[in-house]
Amino acid sequence: MYNDHNKSIAFVINSLEGGGAERVICNLLRTMQDIFTEQTCKVYLVLLDDLPEEQQCPDYVEKITLDARGKLVPSYRQLNQWVKQHNPDLLVSFLTRSNVVSTLIGKRYDIPTIISERVNTSSHFATSRTGFISKFMVKMVYPKATCVVPVSQGVMQDLIDNYAVPKEKCTVMYNAYDQAVLAEKANQPVADLPNKPYFIGIGRLVPNKNFSLMIKAFANSASQRDLVILGQGPELPALKALAKELGVESRVRLMGFRENPYPYLANADYLVSTSNAEGFPNGIAEAMCLGKPVIATNCQSGPAEILTGDNNTQTDSYLAAQHGILCKVNDLDSIKSAIDVMEEQDTIGKYQKRSQLRASTFSYIAMQNTFSNLIQKARSANSYS
Repeated sequence: MYNDHNKSIAFVINSLEGGGAERVICNLLRTMQDIFTEQTCKVYLVLLDDLPEEQQCPDYVEKITLDARGKLVPSYRQLNQWVKQHNPDLLVSFLTRSNVVSTLIGKRYDIPTIISERVNTSSHFATSRTGFISKFMVKMVYPKATCVVPVSQGVMQDLIDNYAVPKEKCTVMYNAYDQAVLAEKANQPVADLPNKPYFIGIGRLVPNKNFSLMIKAFANSASQRDLVILGQGPELPALKALAKELGVESRVRLMGFRENPYPYLANADYLVSTSNAEGFPNGIAEAMCLGKPVIATNCQSGPAEILTGDNNTQTDSYLAAQHGILCKVNDLDSIKSAIDVMEEQDTIGKYQKRSQLRASTFSYIAMQNTFSNLIQKARSANSYS
């Protein structure tokens, strides 16, 4: 366990805008609070960008907001200046830009760095205009970090195979979920719950989440339910137009971003995820914590690991797996067929029980133990320790 008095740790992330990584870093800070305060450890959270915040940092953490405006070079310069002034004993970062600048600055000042990779790097940058540059930076910089923390086995394998990250530097740390807190949030009243039975999709409306595939599969399925989609993003107008074109405009409810999505999730009959790439999909795990059956594409990485226990599970079409239904990526017929299977009698009830059982394996105690051990590993690996 972590056992160093009067040390300081700086956590670094791009911002606290709404998103999975932002939620996880705040959850991790809350999870580690008792240990950090007992050891009188000074904890900072450094935000590279000055943006509206959807997630809340715990009160014991000193939050610092820089203004790099999403740019790499200003991120490096501003974080470098802050680190030079405050000289933390450890840097912990989330997301690619934060990881790159934190690792470079850590090497410069001989500060150990723990970097957390939240997505499958190869898939995440596959369609980006700047993807080649981003992948090159990851390959050049990530191996220099003291410890690399992939969110799943699949993300770890991608980093080892394609980005020269040594396996011995990697420690998988699954996201953790407080089922009691999720249930409490799910029970909060909201004014606009749909009246008709529905299934749900949640996430940013961007190409990588492939909500267009979800709408097409829904339109071709035999489902009598409505489809509710929570999220905001640049694809909203195109998704509205697609629903109208397919004749399901009245049954597809694009409800925008919700700070508390859990009442909508808890009242859904099941969750569908059609992503082209994930790291460790929070939406799937949280749905399972609330006892919701899941249909998910077999993208790298995370869904197969959650639904079958094996990240290497292959799917030619759809697979009614132990903990949910796994579908071929970007395949209209497999998603449509999975929806039809989920609509069959007793399928939802069967997967409700299996979801709850599987969700119990993602605990805060496991996250706390893993991260405490990581701190010790980073300190012992660094030359000055």
